[in-house]
Amino acid sequence: MANVNDYVTGKILTDTKWAFFLLKFLKIPVLGSRIKSKLLAKVNAFEPKLINIKKAAILIKNAKKCAAGERVCRQLYKNTELTESIFLDELAEGMVLIAKAQFVSQEKAINILQKYQKNPLILSKVTDKYQEICRSWPEKCVYWNMQKYGLKCLTKG
Repeated sequence: MANVNDYVTGKILTDTKWAFFLLKFLKIPVLGSRIKSKLLAKVNAFEPKLINIKKAAILIKNAKKCAAGERVCRQLYKNTELTESIFLDELAEGMVLIAKAQFVSQEKAINILQKYQKNPLILSKVTDKYQEICRSWPEKCVYWNMQKYGLKCLTKG
């Protein structure tokens, strides 16, 4: 399970880059099945869910702190369109600490997510709590790419 420190130290980026690399080997007999199980175990710890803006708004309104910032994976794929994520509570504090996000009001957090309506919302657990709401960019999202390779990791929330 990823924790706030993984985001603060950049380990989450290394793990994401590694996951994209490993996806290329899924069709290799035996090795591919081992990679699949390891990738699924790692990603399933985040319990990623596709959510709608109403569910996101509820989570934001129940949070003690909110921060907005660039999607974490965009640091790996600068040529993708900018969409922002909303980080909640401890993750918000961590992302602000490393200058990757700014604290915002709950209302502004909801408005930010509404700006990018064509991009699906993904909710992820960090440190055993849903703390990241991402307006994903499916072409360069590890969750969406795993789905493309037949590794079902996204559920509807």
